Amino acid sequence: MDNENCEIFDDDEIITLQDEDGNPIKFIEVACVEYEDEYYVLLSPAQEVEGIADDEVIICKLEDQDDETQLIVPVQDEDLMQKVFDEYLKTADDCCDCDDCNGDCDCDGECDDDCDCHHEHCHCGCEDEDK
Repeated sequence: MDNENCEIFDDDEIITLQDEDGNPIKFIEVACVEYEDEYYVLLSPAQEVEGIADDEVIICKLEDQDDETQLIVPVQDEDLMQKVFDEYLKTADDCCDCDDCNGDCDCDGECDDDCDCHHEHCHCGCEDEDK
């Protein structure tokens, strides 16, 4: 699902970053967000990472190094992180527009047992007749 400023990735594309010591860490790309003409990527750990809970994301800025290379730089500014995350939430909340869950449905476009609203009129983009 996407809007003009945010694309939420449906597949579990994994990228590998390196920590300060050069150790590889795998992350799942959750979304790409455009905010104030800059691009940010939201990443979720694909493995256990010290200091990051399984349900948390990190927000990184995409910086062009040259025509072929982009750097993924963690955002440190708390205010900027919140603004980028809020832009992401605008799209994520569009997943479900039923009045009963007020956009708090966590099915992220895929109906499964984790969907909180379980309403037939949920317009999250999937048609699961069991719900």
